[in-house]
Amino acid sequence: MRMVVLKQKLSILLLICMAIMLVPATAFGAAAVSVTVDGTAVKFTQAPVRNTNVTMAEAKPLVAKIGATYAFDTKSKTATIKSGASVLKLTVDSKTAVVNGAKKPLTVAPYSLKGYIIVPAEFVVQSLGGIAKWDGSSKLVVTSPAAVTKLSKAKALDVVQKYLQAHEKEDLKAIQAAWLPKYWDTDSVEDMTAAFEQFDMQIKVTSNVVTAFSASQVTIATEFRVHYVSESYLPDEMVYETFVLVKDSAGAWKIKSEDFEDSHVELPSAPAAATPEFTSSVNGFVKQYVAALNVEDTDAISAMFTAQSESKEDQLDYWDELFADYDSVFTVEDPFFLSVDETKGKAAVLVNYEIEDEEEEYNYESILYLSKDSEGQWKISEVLDLL
Repeated sequence: MRMVVLKQKLSILLLICMAIMLVPATAFGAAAVSVTVDGTAVKFTQAPVRNTNVTMAEAKPLVAKIGATYAFDTKSKTATIKSGASVLKLTVDSKTAVVNGAKKPLTVAPYSLKGYIIVPAEFVVQSLGGIAKWDGSSKLVVTSPAAVTKLSKAKALDVVQKYLQAHEKEDLKAIQAAWLPKYWDTDSVEDMTAAFEQFDMQIKVTSNVVTAFSASQVTIATEFRVHYVSESYLPDEMVYETFVLVKDSAGAWKIKSEDFEDSHVELPSAPAAATPEFTSSVNGFVKQYVAALNVEDTDAISAMFTAQSESKEDQLDYWDELFADYDSVFTVEDPFFLSVDETKGKAAVLVNYEIEDEEEEYNYESILYLSKDSEGQWKISEVLDLL
C-alpha cells in the first residue's frame, strides 16, 4: 500500500516537473509588471514579466500601441516591426536583432508563449525612437516615437522663441548660449551691441514652423514682428528667417545657422492727422528736396540736412553715384504722414519716388524724418530707405 502511494506521489511530482520544463526559462520566476504608453496602460493577453533587468512583453499589443506595424514570418520565426524609416527584426530564441540592417545584441532572446511572441520591450521601443523607463518597482513607462518626436520639435521651437526673446531683452549671454559654440559668430557681437544701443525692440513671433526634422537636426521657418520703441517714428518690421538646429553632446538643441530670408515694413493704412498749414509746409519742403534732385544740386541737398544727421553722408554718396551714372527724372506725390508732432515741429513722412532714366522706370521709397531748426525751417534729420 505504501509503495502504491509513493508511486502516486512520484508520478504527480514528475508531472509537475514536466510542466515546469514546458514554461520558458525567461518567464519562470519573473514578476508580472505593467506597461504604459504615453500614459495609457497596454492590454496584453499574456502579462509582461521582468527578467534580467529586461521587460518581456507580448509583441503585437506593444507594437500597435507605439504606432508601429508588426508582421511575423512563421517559417523563419522572425518578427518585423516598422515605424517610419526604422525597421527592426527579431527572431524567436535568438539573441541577435537587426536594426535598420545592423546586427544588435540582446540580453534576453524573444520567445513564444502559447502562440504569442514575447519580445524585450525596452529594446523594441528604443530601436524605433521611443523612450522606455523602468520605474524601479512594477511598471515600464513608455513614450512612443511619435510623442518623442513631438516633444523634440517643441523643444527646438522653444529654443528659437527664447533666442528671439533674448534679443528683445538685449541679453548677449543668452543669445550666445543658444548657439552650438563652434558656429557662434563672434564678429556679430559688435553689430548686435550697436543695435541694442540704438534701438529698444519688442519682438513677437507670429509663425514658428518645423519644415524638416530628424533625430539630430531640425529646420525651422520663423516669422516675427519687430516693433521699435523710439521717440521718432519707426515702422514695424516683419522678418522672415530660417534656423537650423542640431543637438549638442548633452542632447540639447542648439542653433547651427540663422539665415535671413526676407523682411518688409508694416506701414499704417491711414495717415497721421495734421493741420492744413502743417501739411502744406511739409509738402512744400519735400517738393524743394525733389527739385534739387532733379537738377542734381548736391550742395542744395546737403543744406537740407541737419548738422547732426547720421544719414547725410550716405545719402549724398548715393545721389552723387546716381547722378554720375544716370540722367534721372524724379516725380513724387504728396508724402504720406506717418507721425506728426506740430508742437515740437517734427514729422516722419513716407516719400514714394517715381524715377525715370534712359534705361528704366522704377519706384523708390524712403521715410524722411523732418524737424524744424531754430529759424523754423524744415531740415532732414534722418532717412530710412525702404528696399
